[in-house]
Amino acid sequence: MAAWLSPGWIQDTLELGAAMPYQAGVSATLQYFLTAADGGEYAYYWSIEDGQLGAAGLGEHPAPDVELSVSLEDARSMQTGKTDATSAFMEGKLRVDGNLDLLLQLLPITGSKEYQELERELARRTDFDQLGS
Repeated sequence: MAAWLSPGWIQDTLELGAAMPYQAGVSATLQYFLTAADGGEYAYYWSIEDGQLGAAGLGEHPAPDVELSVSLEDARSMQTGKTDATSAFMEGKLRVDGNLDLLLQLLPITGSKEYQELERELARRTDFDQLGS
């Protein structure tokens, strides 16, 4: 089981994301910024290429299309399926900057059966009580 926000977690994310259905033209790089209650900051990114996860990494991407900022606790809640990302956005817990049109193009992907399964399997493989390393 990989620690959340660790290289092992990124590897699991890439493995599961490669199985997403091909969707021509649905591409974007999403940069995530997470802030802990103690002020600690974490960053990672996902690059979606034609509907599939083409790249992912810890840290900052040099040219993201969309930046998503959220507290570490709210991110944990979203990744474990306890909080819906749309609800977090509507409640002001998730801030979005950048190309919103691209983000909206990704919504059918995040609502798909395959993505929901990816999220459940990634949560099953992740130790959310451990960070990094």
